Amino acid sequence: MSNEKGFNVREVMGALTLVVVATGIGVGSYRTGLGIAGPHGAQMSPALAAAPVNGSQLFAASCAGCHGAQAGGGIGPALAATRPWSTAEFASAVLHGKAPASRELSVVMPRFAETGLNGEPVTDEQLQAIRAFVAAP
Repeated sequence: MSNEKGFNVREVMGALTLVVVATGIGVGSYRTGLGIAGPHGAQMSPALAAAPVNGSQLFAASCAGCHGAQAGGGIGPALAATRPWSTAEFASAVLHGKAPASRELSVVMPRFAETGLNGEPVTDEQLQAIRAFVAAP
């Protein structure tokens, strides 16, 4: 061991090189992010697309309490009779409580056009998913 105090030239140059390289990488990365994405920084996008609508889950959450877990009936009627209905007829029943031939459904049947599903307006995709679940054998 020597009695030298301080750092030798090699140690100082190594530390300075490390600081310069790290600073260059940081500044370069920051500027690249700005240059690619424009003035607002990097743009983020979801890693996964939205999950497809699940008719059985929607039915279980909004319909099964009255129509039974498999649409076989309960407080409300079995829904097998809806299988031959057109998409418009099914939508009218679910959204407005109007069955084919302008038959008014029970007041117990929610008018989902007013209440929505899970507090959100009903989408065509949700209606189609519920109809597909109900129509399944």
